[in-house]
Amino acid sequence: MTRVDVAEKTPSPARLMWRYLRGARAFLGLMLVLELASNGAALLQPLIVERVLAALQTGTGLSGPVFLLAGVSLASVILVGLSSFTLGRFGQRLVLNLRRGLITRLLRAPVPVIESRPAGDLLSRVGSDTTLLQHTLSVALVHGATAPLVLLTVCVILAFQDLTLLSFVVVLFTAAGVAEWFVLNRLYKAIDAEQERIGRITTALQRILVAFRMVKAAGTEEDEARAVKETTKQAYRAGVLAAGFDAVVEAIAAGSVELLFLTVLAVGAIRVSSGALDSATLVAFLLYVIYLREPVDMFSNAAAALSEGFAAVNRVEQISRLPAEDDEPTARPRGTTVSGSGEVVFREVTFGYRGKPVLSNVSFRATRGLTVLVGASGAGKTTVLNLVERFDDVQAGAVLLDDVDVRSYPRRDLRRRLAYVGQEATLLGETVRAALCYGVPDADDADLMRGLRAVMLDDWVVSLPDGLDTDIGERGAVLSGGQRQRLAVARALLCRADVLLLDEATSQLDGHSERRLLRTIADQAAVRTVVASTHRFGVARDADQVILLDAGTVRAVGRHDELLDTDERYRELATAAGPSR
Repeated sequence: MTRVDVAEKTPSPARLMWRYLRGARAFLGLMLVLELASNGAALLQPLIVERVLAALQTGTGLSGPVFLLAGVSLASVILVGLSSFTLGRFGQRLVLNLRRGLITRLLRAPVPVIESRPAGDLLSRVGSDTTLLQHTLSVALVHGATAPLVLLTVCVILAFQDLTLLSFVVVLFTAAGVAEWFVLNRLYKAIDAEQERIGRITTALQRILVAFRMVKAAGTEEDEARAVKETTKQAYRAGVLAAGFDAVVEAIAAGSVELLFLTVLAVGAIRVSSGALDSATLVAFLLYVIYLREPVDMFSNAAAALSEGFAAVNRVEQISRLPAEDDEPTARPRGTTVSGSGEVVFREVTFGYRGKPVLSNVSFRATRGLTVLVGASGAGKTTVLNLVERFDDVQAGAVLLDDVDVRSYPRRDLRRRLAYVGQEATLLGETVRAALCYGVPDADDADLMRGLRAVMLDDWVVSLPDGLDTDIGERGAVLSGGQRQRLAVARALLCRADVLLLDEATSQLDGHSERRLLRTIADQAAVRTVVASTHRFGVARDADQVILLDAGTVRAVGRHDELLDTDERYRELATAAGPSR
């Protein structure tokens, strides 16, 4: 079975974010330039205001400084708008590429890996966690990189104006930065807890909606609602805690600027009254202090967003690091074919789940015709079909298709030669046509009607108001179990595969419909290999070969009548299932 190399060390969240920006770093640099340009235009304004005030004091011309101030203000507005739009577009592009990669990773993951994880949690990571990363990877990173540069530039400008007042700026902002750092560590943990609980809510709701009829039939609506509400309350508590820490960060940022303004105003007034500082310079200094509110807010918001991003990136990375099914070979191994008789051979196959044996030293040959797997529940029938499809791989021995180990085939080529109908008879597509054409895009209406006729659904489809385009709901929700099963078999027949694998494909049919479908299966067995697992011995009665599995081993192989006469266990199972002669 595919496994994850747990010894591989996961990079830090910061390194992961930097990796996600691969291919977009030049564009990120362009956005930094735009952001710095817009801030640079804003930084020029207090200096121009100082010139305006100086002109008023000296009585010199005002037109030059005023027009310059208007021009710089207009440029600042344009640059801010352009930078904001570019950042938003960049963020959308990043999350688009990220989600595409995650979806590809999910679809390429092995079946056991996906089935071992709650589906709702996976959906939450692709949805809400990537949305958090969208803001972090665009706005937060740009603002987080820009704000310190702007603050440094302001400090340099203020150093030329008055070093005494600058010392108050440095002391107050250093103290505020240390306080924010302690709070941000707690904010990261709170957001991580909130996102984890949101994943639980999605998982719970997904489980309920998939089994909605079961919930209704069992009358457990209140129990389910109570459980989900409790998880929702936990998410609320974690969210409130995160909001509290976020508010503290913003309060520290705002309070530090307000305190700085009052301090500079008081100290500056004293210095102006003593003649150590010009009043125009004090006004410019105060304007810079007011302006500092924006980069300080930008930095604190970016730090909070980075905390959110660090919480999200670890959850997203867990999907990015899901193992993929084995890569398809670049060159076809010797002896591999893409067509043939469809002969399936199990050669001393052993397999188990999580250390628990399921099949032990299983050997048999299924040639063109109908081979039926029978046995008690848990005997390994479904596992046999899974190994042919390579949903799982053998742990010992080999599964052969036309004398070639199935592990030597590219998975896509292998599965083109197989058609599979699972126990749930899952339908993908919200109309009859879409369900039948899933994976068979070249089938025309004549092909579809032939497939429907084979499973006795042609008259039913013709009677529908929209025929093949009739809506059947998500996963065939408005159909009966038997209709879903027959549509799934019809889709499998349309694949024209060399091997047809049926896992309890007649379990939801009435006796009459089952006999007619069995005749179709028998017709198919004349031109391809059909391997069917079943509990119903009406299928076994007409099989070319019956394989009795017992506790993961092949107990007996033969025709139905032969096994009734020669094997006590087979006779016992057949008798319990009802008359079969």
